[in-house]
This record gives sequence, structure tokens and C-alpha cells, in this order.
Amino acid sequence: MEIDPISCFGNNIPFFLLSYSILGAGLKYIDVAFDEKTVNMKVALAISPFIGILWVYTMIINGASAAILSAIILGVLIRGKIDNPAHLLGLFTILFVILISGLKIPLLLLVFLTASAYMDEVGNDIIDRKEINSRFVGVFLKYFFGKRWLLKVAVLYLVLLGLFPMYLLVALIFFDESYLLVEEYGKAKLEVER
Repeated sequence: MEIDPISCFGNNIPFFLLSYSILGAGLKYIDVAFDEKTVNMKVALAISPFIGILWVYTMIINGASAAILSAIILGVLIRGKIDNPAHLLGLFTILFVILISGLKIPLLLLVFLTASAYMDEVGNDIIDRKEINSRFVGVFLKYFFGKRWLLKVAVLYLVLLGLFPMYLLVALIFFDESYLLVEEYGKAKLEVER
């Protein structure tokens, strides 16, 4: 019996939860290696093509996942945050595989999710630079954009419309939480080195 690697994981919930967690952690590991220099840059360069391949595979096997992960890439790219060799290597891997696979995503859906991802990046940059007051609105905005909730709200909207499965929203939350976990690890290592 032959196993098709594409359809094998197409709706496999544990695969998506694990994959999104690895992607979020891997992406932030690369950031930490090049921005804070608290983890090994050679490891970051070595894992970037594998992160790119996993990213693309997770897109190819599920159309809704393709829309979410494409929006994250485009939001970060438009915001100018693909700024180191490991990110470029991963992006090249992703684009190369997308081109040869002929992956297609509905344009309106891609624009909606990319705008949400982009606004998350803008909001995150603003709260990182500004002193946030202790009033409810300030605390809420710091939490909302600190955890990049706008894209998750957009995906929730699509889930409620019945266009996306709920497990992809959970997977996206896993992506962001693993990303933030590695960010905290990088900050902790920076504090120890000081």
C-alpha cells in the first residue's frame, strides 16, 4: 500500500499543532540568533531551510493553512522584518517550493489575512517603542498586539463563517505561544550574559 505524503497529513490535527509550534519556535530562534545573538547563528542558518520546507509542506497539504502561513510571510515581508541571511534562506526555500508546486490561494482571502498580519506587526512595533500607560486601554493594546491577536481574530471570523477549521486557529495560537516562549528564552539568556 502506497502512502501519499500530501494527503497523509491534510487534516491531521496533531500534525498541525506540532508543525505550527515548530514553525513559531524556529522563526523566533532565527530572530534571537541574529538580533540578540544569544543563541547559535550557525544553528539558525542550518535550521532555516528545514523550517522553510516544513512551512511549505504545511501550506501544500491544507488550503486554509496555506492562506494563514502565506499571510504571515507577506505581513512580515511587507513590514520589512525579513532582515537576516537565515530568514532570506527560509523565504527562498518557501518561494521555490511554492513556485514548483503551483500553490494557489484566493486573492481576497490572502489580502484579508495579510492585512491582519501586517497590522499585528505594526501594532507590535508601536507597543515595543512606546511607553504604555497603565489604564485599561493601554494594557489591552499591549496584550493584544504583544500576542498578535488581530490575525487570530481574523482566523476566528473565518472559522465562524465555516471557511476554516477550528484546529487551525488553535494551531495559530500554538505558533504564537511557541514564538513567545523562545523570545522569553532569548531574553533570559541575555540577562544571564549581562
